[in-house]
Amino acid sequence: MTELILKKEIDEKKMKELLAFLESLGIEVEVKSGITKTVKKDNEFSLAVGLWENYELNSSELRKQAWQRNK
Repeated sequence: MTELILKKEIDEKKMKELLAFLESLGIEVEVKSGITKTVKKDNEFSLAVGLWENYELNSSELRKQAWQRNK
């Protein structure tokens, strides 16, 4: 499946013309509107993800325990 994303809203007439053009080329078209995807950029490391999600740990406590082992 190939996905085509239109960045801006277009008026209904242009949308109908675009759909007619694609269908004239034999391309099956499905229209979905109002779908927005946002990418959340999370710069902070979190121990609540993955292996450590069910443990009561925070990053500073984990670092403190790790440094004590090396002494």
